[in-house]
This record gives sequence, C-alpha cells and structure tokens, in this order.
Amino acid sequence: MGMTQPRVWKIHLDRPLAPGGWRSLSDAERERARRLGSARERHRFMVAHAALRAILGEVCGVRAARLAFGAEDSGRPYVALPYGRTAPGFNLPDGRSGNSSHGRGAPDFNLSHSEEWALVAVAPPGSRVGVDVERIREDLDCLAMAGSMYQPEEVDRLREAGPSGLRAGYFRLWTAKEAYVKAVGVGLAGLRNVLVREESTTHGAVLSLPSPPGAALPVRWLGVAPGYAAAVVTATAAS
Repeated sequence: MGMTQPRVWKIHLDRPLAPGGWRSLSDAERERARRLGSARERHRFMVAHAALRAILGEVCGVRAARLAFGAEDSGRPYVALPYGRTAPGFNLPDGRSGNSSHGRGAPDFNLSHSEEWALVAVAPPGSRVGVDVERIREDLDCLAMAGSMYQPEEVDRLREAGPSGLRAGYFRLWTAKEAYVKAVGVGLAGLRNVLVREESTTHGAVLSLPSPPGAALPVRWLGVAPGYAAAVVTATAAS
C-alpha cells in the first residue's frame, strides 16, 4: 500500500473574501451560501470554497471559476479534468506522473472546516486524501461518546489520560478517524471499525484497518490553532 505526502493549506475563514472569490464560485455554491442561516456562516463558506477553488485551480492549471467537479456514489467530490488533461507540476515525489480513477492527471482533494478555520488537502494523482479539523468542544461527554464510537483499546487510553488529557485525546482520535473516512469514502461504520495506534514513527500514529489483515495507514496530526485538533490521512486509490 504505497503512500505519498499530501500538501495541506490552512485558511482563516474570518479574513476578507479574496478579490474575485464570489465570481469564482459555481451557481450551486452561491445558492448554498445564500441558504446558510447567518452572515458569518455565509462568509466563512464563501472564503473556504473560494480558497479551495484557487488552490485547485493553481494545481490543475485551470482558472478557478472553470473548475468542474464530479461526485462518487458516496457523494465524495473529485476534480473532473477534461479527457487527456493533466495537472502540471503535481507529480509523485519520485517524479512519476499518476492516473486518478476519475481522469488522467487529476489530483485528489479534501476540504474540512470548523468555526473559523479550514484545511484543504491535495494529494497527487493515484492517491486519496482525507483531512479533518475540529474545534475542541467543552460541552461534549467525551467518554460517553467514545464508548459508543471508539474501539475498547482507545477508550482505555482515554481513561488513562485523566481529566487533563481526555478531551484533547478524544478529538485527536476523532480527527484521525474522520480523515480516514473522508479519504476512502465510507460512512460511520468505517469510523467505528478503524483503530488508532500510537507508534514511535515519523507520523506518530497509524490506523489499523479491518481488512486486509495487518493493513495500516499513517496518520499525521496538524497544528492549526489553540483549541483545535486536526489530522490528515493519505492512501492509494485502491485502498
């Protein structure tokens, strides 16, 4: 199961909308923004999606407003490049170009946002990437939630962390699991079935997968801002 490193961009969603940002959005994105309940939500949505388009446009060599997207059966979006078009300057680390499952040369991407921060992850063709950022909430019963969503080994580790480490540990696990779910395009069952193991590796942790036996993916936790947790997971397209 080969791995490649994605690139991750951090976006502060309370900054002004970039010039041309509104025009770069699709009609569907503008309509989604209009339906949001508050001016702050609308602004953050527009900043996040305009930034996503700007990043993908630069990576793919396409004007942000002209980017087209498709969706897998699960609803997971992908960049729909014209047939035969490749994304310039985004090769695998060893110099090879790659093929995506949705069109030659299209990079994989993922967007996550929580309150005032968003992350955009982009991986080379042939890879799949998931990223998650979460505000660490103080109103959540972390042990009760972990008991219904996490593996027993993970729940035991959270108990052992004590009051000082429980909440941060819960959200670290959640972001790793959510990034995996988003990378491979599975639902909550996938979140429940993976086990996050802390290891002394360059990544700091791995996800133990339910199949095939012994399968694992690296987790990289990201520093975003105080009070937030974030993680990114990358897999090959066949994972």
